[in-house]
Amino acid sequence: MDNIDIVQILGTGLSGFGFLLMFLAYKLISSLVTLPKVNPNIIKMINRYMLVCFIMTVTVGVFTFMSTSYKNNVISDQAALIKSKDTVLNILATTQKSRLLSDSLSRNLDNPMLTDARSRQNSYLDTLQKYIDGEHNPVQRERFNRYKENLSNITDSLTMGNLDRKRKELLKEKYVVLNDSITRLSLKVADAKSVALPH
Repeated sequence: MDNIDIVQILGTGLSGFGFLLMFLAYKLISSLVTLPKVNPNIIKMINRYMLVCFIMTVTVGVFTFMSTSYKNNVISDQAALIKSKDTVLNILATTQKSRLLSDSLSRNLDNPMLTDARSRQNSYLDTLQKYIDGEHNPVQRERFNRYKENLSNITDSLTMGNLDRKRKELLKEKYVVLNDSITRLSLKVADAKSVALPH
């Protein structure tokens, strides 16, 4: 125990310094035990020294606990902030992809060869639905589900071969309006989420 590395102990910070003071108090006491008669003032001084070391060690422990707790809270808050920002970006990116795809689909909706594009749009809508459901707003959820269901019905109707030209054009217009409504609703959700984020 005599060959301790003081520099390494002090490298651990205040807790190492507290330990070093306590160790020096121990060394003082062990050197006094061998003496036949010890001055009572020396014993008093050692007791005071040990009390100061003990108070300092407890104080360092309390401050270490408080700073660790604070750092954990900051890390947790930052993680939540990053997740919220990531959600906003994902909503915006998915809305943009869905919008671009729906624009190209709206010009060729009655083409039966576009099944892959339609399934991609359904995938985008499912992703947006997941984010909207995550906001726990029943009005927005109900509105989005209605838009999505109507969009699916219109797409199915347009694939039927017995539609006249006027009916097809009317359904295409409704398709565009519903896609615009979905875009506006998704942007509203993203905007509300970004406003709630601390700046």
